[in-house]
Amino acid sequence: MDREIELKFLIAPEAVEDALALLDGEGALRLLDATYFDTADHALRRGGFGLRVRDGEDGRKQTLKSASAGGIFARGEWESPIVGPGPDAETLAGTPAAAIVDGAALRPVFTTCVERTVRLIRRGDTVIEAVVDRGELIAEGRRATVCELELELKAGGAVALFDLARDLAQRVPLRLSLVSKAERGYGLALGGDATPAIRRAPAQLDPAMTVGEALQAVGRAALSQLCASAETLRDRPGPEGVHQLRVACRRMRALLKAFKPLSGGAEAQGLGRELKWLAGELDAARDLDVFLAEVWRPAVKTQQADETAAFGRALLAAQANAYLRMEAALESYRARLLLLEVAAWLEAGTWATDPGLAAVRDQSAPLFAAAVLEHRRHAIVKTSAHLDRLDPEIRHQLRLKGKTLRYAAEDLAGLFPDHPKRVAGFIEATKALQDSLGRLNDLRVQPDLAREVALASGDPEAAFAAGRLTAHGDEAALMRDAQKARDAFADAKVFWPA
Repeated sequence: MDREIELKFLIAPEAVEDALALLDGEGALRLLDATYFDTADHALRRGGFGLRVRDGEDGRKQTLKSASAGGIFARGEWESPIVGPGPDAETLAGTPAAAIVDGAALRPVFTTCVERTVRLIRRGDTVIEAVVDRGELIAEGRRATVCELELELKAGGAVALFDLARDLAQRVPLRLSLVSKAERGYGLALGGDATPAIRRAPAQLDPAMTVGEALQAVGRAALSQLCASAETLRDRPGPEGVHQLRVACRRMRALLKAFKPLSGGAEAQGLGRELKWLAGELDAARDLDVFLAEVWRPAVKTQQADETAAFGRALLAAQANAYLRMEAALESYRARLLLLEVAAWLEAGTWATDPGLAAVRDQSAPLFAAAVLEHRRHAIVKTSAHLDRLDPEIRHQLRLKGKTLRYAAEDLAGLFPDHPKRVAGFIEATKALQDSLGRLNDLRVQPDLAREVALASGDPEAAFAAGRLTAHGDEAALMRDAQKARDAFADAKVFWPA
């Protein structure tokens, strides 16, 4: 098995020539046609593998790729020359996919037709292969454009790989993507499009891991969600996409907080600020999405249309402006660079090599995680003892701390595999407290949001409707619910050693 380390970017077709002009090195041009195969129930895909047969200038080759081989940018690869048009069973028998296929028939799922331009870049002792693929995916009569740039480290250190990526990103619009051609092709074959739906894959953790290993495993899973969320929202703007990208930003920030002994440097602090900025650019869109869904649309069904129409127009106008702001942020160099810098920090940050951090980096991950989770849990239990006496802003901050704890619990649970029921119960109790505090916060901030939208519209009818639609809510009842949720959270059994 060969191990490849690569970065992949989506690039606009009109920017390809500019990118190639910046990649000065030995070159080649190839035409590659490939067919991807799987069982009828897509067992290989579910097992995290992609199997292709490709025709090129070097003949026909069969290649099996795993989703990961120890890193988000590293994949296992088994490649062999074959004769027939379909997969070779004997060759496949020598790979991890043999047990997954288990003798089942393999059939074509989709094909790729690409023109590949290859450049070999040398920077000192580092050798990087730059590949630009232009073409299309074809599945069940559906087609999707392919235009990608891959930078693969052939020799040398990962720092040089990221330096080259930064140089290119300053001059051409590159978008880091962790979605393979195989995933896009399957999405097309399954009747969707070539941007697969967002799915959060949990980090693969093991109790024998060190803190550094756990940080990279959790970070890679979080970055995968962040890239997929940004890509999906760019291609399919909508309330769920906005929500998922905000969650992805907060998860990555929560990770930086959980691993603070390793993420306390200037690099990670800068990432935290940039993640906060990106999430903030989506806040207005998310707030208006929720208000429209939970307040305005239900009101339309029960009240006179003329009483809510003016306010509805104002809300929709504000929502459109919020989406324009969100889209501008996503298209910005700042957002594109953020994803690249998160990847660079995870794979080549100073935290991974600094001798002064070795003691923390090499510590047992379960011991470290237990201390982090217990500290955060204790702080919430202590602060929330008398919810009804807390200032609303402190309650809001408590809710955010609850989110950070829930994300950390979900991300680190794999280090404690012996108590799955406790994991589920603790996470459920944490989420219930977070949700109850969220309802109290909505009661406080939604009138301000409605008033701001109405005033911006300049329509008196909108202002009247805004006041009427938000003049409700039983704070005392919500407070009782929050107190019950807090008590249940305090009593929930933890899944880490006390």
